[in-house]
Parts: sequence; structure tokens; C-alpha cells
Amino acid sequence: MRVIGLTGSIACGKSTVSAYLVSHGFPVIDGDRISRGLTAPGSPVLEEIRRAFGPDVFYGDGTLNRRRLGRLVFGDPASRKVLDDMMAPYLLRETRRQVDAAAASGAPLCFLDMPLLFEKGYDRLCDTVWTVWLPEKVQLERLMQRDGFTVEEAMDRIRSVLSSDEKAARANRVIDNSGPVEQTYAIVSGLLSEESAFMARSQSPRRSARAQQDNRPDAVPPVPPVSAVPQVMERPASSSRKRTPRKAEWRLPLWLKSSLVTAAALLMVGITAFLLMNAYLKNCRDRHAEEQANIDRQYPLLYRSMIEESATEFNLSPAFVAAVIRNESSFNPRAESGVGARGLMQLMPDTAEWIAGKLRVTGYAFERMYDAASNIRFGCWYLNYLSGLYMGDPVAVTAAYHAGQGQVKVWLSDPLLSENGYSLPVGSLPEGPTKKYAGRVLRDYGIYQEKYFMPDLLPPDRDGGLSAGGSQ
Repeated sequence: MRVIGLTGSIACGKSTVSAYLVSHGFPVIDGDRISRGLTAPGSPVLEEIRRAFGPDVFYGDGTLNRRRLGRLVFGDPASRKVLDDMMAPYLLRETRRQVDAAAASGAPLCFLDMPLLFEKGYDRLCDTVWTVWLPEKVQLERLMQRDGFTVEEAMDRIRSVLSSDEKAARANRVIDNSGPVEQTYAIVSGLLSEESAFMARSQSPRRSARAQQDNRPDAVPPVPPVSAVPQVMERPASSSRKRTPRKAEWRLPLWLKSSLVTAAALLMVGITAFLLMNAYLKNCRDRHAEEQANIDRQYPLLYRSMIEESATEFNLSPAFVAAVIRNESSFNPRAESGVGARGLMQLMPDTAEWIAGKLRVTGYAFERMYDAASNIRFGCWYLNYLSGLYMGDPVAVTAAYHAGQGQVKVWLSDPLLSENGYSLPVGSLPEGPTKKYAGRVLRDYGIYQEKYFMPDLLPPDRDGGLSAGGSQ
């Protein structure tokens, strides 16, 4: 069985290729799914985490509090390394087990789907590597459209791993995903045919992954044993001639003087470069601290416990609720619009009264919308209701919250704006206040998620949903 590594940088379309392979019956080992399974109840890694980080990172029922552990390790590089080193052998062992299981099933090909295939060294397990590639400009546009990021946010995520070009340079085959999806499928189909032809031609047993790794152009040659290294024969002391007084007065050769002068100059250059680099890094740290202070001022989080309580009750991401409140009222519980919307989440009188009926609130009066807890709970119920209408699509939910369900229904019925009738990309919205509002909310959603509500420690499914377990 040949093991084929499948990788790609963020938003390049690796999941599209992986789904195509699964639909054609090929075994695909999903690295993200393995990572999530290792911290499920009953996993042996949980006890190691308890010993290393204490009982505070667990819930009362013994399950892992991934959010609390995430806050701990992402704020401390040393703790992050402890966790990475702890998880690494389990990840490798389970990956190898699944590869062996695929081989035992008689499958001729097995795909190892790993976003960090090169970064974590899993390419050593593969006979060949395919990477899904996009030009950085197209990758940037797709990431911003998919997740609602600003240019800076999207570039930060692209630069956090090997670039698409770097992965293409390391891979054996490159899948250009810049065209229509049919073109991508045709490329994959051609590579599968190539693999079939290769296996038909091959008569000798498959070389080991180590042997193929050593034959790659960028492989490091093995270090020869000490006995194979030529030894320098020293001249016997008895054969050395004694210095004459004239040689005792020997002066430094010109070439040696020149070498010393050059070395001194290089040392000065090195010291100067070190000082300049130190100054540059200090300036970067100061600028980062100033930018962080600006973010803290621009993105406060008031009424956090109320937001988390209502978000949990109605299965929402608290980061998304915070983003809506920031754009609706800037966290002012006494805010009131010119058309009568009131409170933190700016609920209209009719809407609030309708929600009160759904929640069976007794003694309801619109004045209660000035109460932060009541307003947040009503607004979260309404967001959950909209999420059910539009299958959790964040753009459709946000647009309906701003422009109303009737307007969103018109947009969803237009095939030029919505391909499936229930979701809306931000870029497809007509120019106007709702498009700007949706863009701001989704941008702030990502910022609040990263700043206050650390996502799951292990990579989540990137389905774009609004549930508490969904991704940004």
C-alpha cells in the first residue's frame, strides 16, 4: 500500500480534495479528527494532562475543560510546549495505527490528511506528498470571504504556517485549486491514474518511507561513522627541526595580519547588527503593546457572565453575542435608537413583546429592555431562532437581525446572491448598510473569539456555525 500525504495552507481547498477522495472510496486518515479524539472521555492522555496542569482544567464530571486549558497554554509558551510534547507520541501512535489498519484492509492507496504535515514531520510516513495550492492573493480573498476576516487578520493566519508556495516546493505533486472545482477534480483524477500506472509498473517491493525520504533531493545525507572519516596523521616530534634564533624573531605573515583585520571588522559588523536588531525588536514590542492597548480600548467585554449564561442557554457562541452587542449599542444598556429599539441588543417593542411570549415571561413590560440580563437573554433567544431558520449561517443570521427576515428571504431567493438558498457570503450582499453591518459583526466575532473566548485547544471543524462549539 502506498501512503500519500495530503496537505495545504489555510483556505486553499484541502478539505475539498479530501472529500472527493472519500467519495471515491479511498481511506483518508484525518489528522484533525485524531487530535480531537485524544482528549475525549476515557483517553489515557487525560490523566497526563491532569498531572501536568492540575484538576482546575477539568469539569466536575471529569471531562476536559478545553477552554480553560487553552487559556493556560496559549498564554504561556512553556506550558504550550509541555502539552505539545505530551500529545505528540499519542498523535503519532494513533496515526500509525490507522495507516496499518488501512494496509491490513487491502487498500492500494491511503491518504494522510494533515494540515501541518511538513511542520510536524509526518511527511516521513508518506511515500509521496500532494499539496493543494492557491496564489496568495486568491487564498487571502477566499479566507476573508469565508471567515469574515480583515486583511490583517487573514494575513496573520496565513503567515502562522508554511506558505502555499513553500508547501508546493516541498511536495511531490501540486494540485492547483485556483480554477473551478471541476478542474480541481480533474487534476486529482489524473494524479490517481498516475498512481495506478505507477503501481502497475512497479515489480519490486515498496521502498520504506525512510528509504524514499533519503532519496528526496532535500534529504540530509547520513553522517558517516567515525571510522570512515579520514584521520590526520601527526608528524613525529623527533622529525621537527629546532628553531634557530633567527626564526625565533619571526614576524606575523601578511596573510595572517589581513585575516585578523578582516575578523575584527566582521566582529564589529556583527556587534553593530546585534545592537540594531535589539533596537528594532524593542520598537516592535513597543508597537505591539500599543496596538494591544488600542484593541483593549476598542473591544471591551462588559456583562461577560450574563453573555456567557444566555449564550449557553441558547447554544450560541458568546463571542458572536458580544460582537452583536458592540455593534448595536457599544455595551450601553440605556441605548435607544431613533426608531425605538432599546437596550444592549437594540430590540424593537413588537419583537421584544413577541419574544416575551415565547419565553413565557410574566409581568413583561418594555421597560425591562433597559435591564442588561433581560435584554441579553431576549436577544440571544432571537439569534438562536434566526440560526434555526438559516441553518447557522452567520451572514444570513446577522443580515436578518439588521434588515429583517423579509429582506433576507428576498436575497436568499436570488441565485446570484445565494447558491443554496440558505446561506449568504458577505461579498454577495448588495452594497449598503446591512453589508457593512454584517462585515463589522463577523470581523468583531473573530476578534472577541481570539481575545476573550479562546477556541478549542485542538482544531475545530471549520463549519462557520454560530453554536458554542463552532469555529470562528
